Amino acid sequence: MAAIRCVQNGADQETLRSNQHGSFRMPAESSPHSYTIMGFPSMESAESQEHLEALQSEVTSIANAISRFEPVHLYASEKLIQQAQSMVSDNVSIRPATLNELWVRDSAPVFVQDLSTGRRTAVNFNFSYWGGKLPRIGDENVASQIASQANEAMVTSKLTLEGGGIEHDGEGTFLGTESCIINDNRNPGMSKSDVEVELRNKLGVSHFIWIPGIKGFDITDYHIDALARFTSPGVVLLSKPSPNADEIVIDAYKSARAILTSGKDAKGRSLTIHDCEEPDTKLLGPPDKFNEVIGTYANYLLVNGGVIMPKFGQEKQDTSAMQLFNRLFPGREVVQVPLNMLPRTGGGIHCCTQQVPEI
Repeated sequence: MAAIRCVQNGADQETLRSNQHGSFRMPAESSPHSYTIMGFPSMESAESQEHLEALQSEVTSIANAISRFEPVHLYASEKLIQQAQSMVSDNVSIRPATLNELWVRDSAPVFVQDLSTGRRTAVNFNFSYWGGKLPRIGDENVASQIASQANEAMVTSKLTLEGGGIEHDGEGTFLGTESCIINDNRNPGMSKSDVEVELRNKLGVSHFIWIPGIKGFDITDYHIDALARFTSPGVVLLSKPSPNADEIVIDAYKSARAILTSGKDAKGRSLTIHDCEEPDTKLLGPPDKFNEVIGTYANYLLVNGGVIMPKFGQEKQDTSAMQLFNRLFPGREVVQVPLNMLPRTGGGIHCCTQQVPEI
């Protein structure tokens, strides 16, 4: 691989602060991006050296796929910078950070537009290791590190949640699971109404669709980005479990489908739902000690002119999903990246990326 520019840490400049009580708007993931953020896996993300090497290989394969469409900022701990540089292509820049977990969708800031200034702003949603399921090892500071390095204004939310718990159509409709966000392990004492007030403020949400989810099913308490995604306003891709899936997962899918079928978006439109059948996750291999295997095509990432989606090595489902994505995303190149270890570690492409909108 070609040698890569390494951007030195700019964290000595204080993170700019904007009005904590301002109004903000979260652009749809389909809007133009300046770049995508990722994190290079360290041993803290893995159970063994073999596990780590597989994670690093899959993460850099995703980074290289994205880099065909837009720049990637790959954050890595100082001791892993040289290794990360050797594994990525020219449009990937390596940036130092105190980062252990690879799941930057959850630890990195969510980027919005401050409507009072027009500028891009980072929202810190107080990463808590998914409701305190793991000890604090420094990733609680990743959001502020990234905002500081990028010289972005930052606001801190009253809520504790993760980016994987947020699905937004860019037109005011929020889709999320109650099991993840309205949960005392993250937001003790906060009612659904309290949560909605803060999401209206920080993301520009005007309408909510809540899916029950499953508390304690996996480390995330059932993030929405593994279940249901807006492919465009009014259109939802819904992950349909394999017939061999556990009954609790099939029931969660049926509940979500019933709610979405009767639901409307912020503009009063009924939702069009497209089922996307999952691979048989029991054939992917055993999970790590913290998670269920998360094998879902819903955990894709939109990039400038493209879609990066997983390929699980089950030909029928991989082909069917690819065909569906080509229909749902006309005008975008659909790229499949083979994955095995990431889903067995509890996540996928969307989980290990965070888009930075062009504002």
